[in-house]
Amino acid sequence: MVRISILLFFLHFSVNRSVTIDEEKVINLGSKSCKLIRKGNLENRSLFLSLHDDENTSVVAFNEVSQSIGQPVLIELQQSGSRFIKYGYNGLEYSIDPNRIFTEIGLTSTLKKYNKSFPNEVKESLIKFSKQLLELILPSDKKKYIVAIHNNSNDNYSAKSYVGNKDAEKIYMNPAEDVDDFFFVINQQDFEFFKAKKRNVILQSKQATDDGSFSIFCARNSQAYINIEAQDGHKDVQKKMIKEAYELIMSK
Repeated sequence: MVRISILLFFLHFSVNRSVTIDEEKVINLGSKSCKLIRKGNLENRSLFLSLHDDENTSVVAFNEVSQSIGQPVLIELQQSGSRFIKYGYNGLEYSIDPNRIFTEIGLTSTLKKYNKSFPNEVKESLIKFSKQLLELILPSDKKKYIVAIHNNSNDNYSAKSYVGNKDAEKIYMNPAEDVDDFFFVINQQDFEFFKAKKRNVILQSKQATDDGSFSIFCARNSQAYINIEAQDGHKDVQKKMIKEAYELIMSK
């Protein structure tokens, strides 16, 4: 009886180890570095992604609802609490938006936008960084949803930003909802799901500008993806949106 109990304990321990993950990986960025933190249940049908280190409402909202949605893995990219990632080279720092590096065109554009100039060595190193991130983020099954969680500021970036914009194939806005709180999707069925719930939702166009964003990468590589945008401070709204995204995922 004792042997059976011990065996069951080790089996339970092994199963838990194979299902959950709690790790922190340091990634070099020239003379600087950043951290990629991964924590949660690997067997959940979704994983959540936070790429901007200053968008804290989204992470707090996720943590408060995580238990109720099966504790999916949350992947956080952290460096210094800023939106931008810094790369150190020859005594200088180069800035990039970490959500603009998943295509070479996008990476080049973000380097040009936030830096007066940059050596080719920096660009080549950041291309490797992007590939390393993707290896750590992407699930083996492309049908497993990646849910990006983001925050924006009041009226700076909203569902209205896509009106008359070629990046949006379809737009639905509920007049009763704050335009800063919206879903951004790459799949027609996902668009219809959130529209039926009367949530602000944008369907990315197949002709969307290549800005190197994760949504562009996922659309090109048939990776299931949803982006949840909520105004900074709209924690309760974002909690509800996370639950609704998970409801969609579980309905598949």
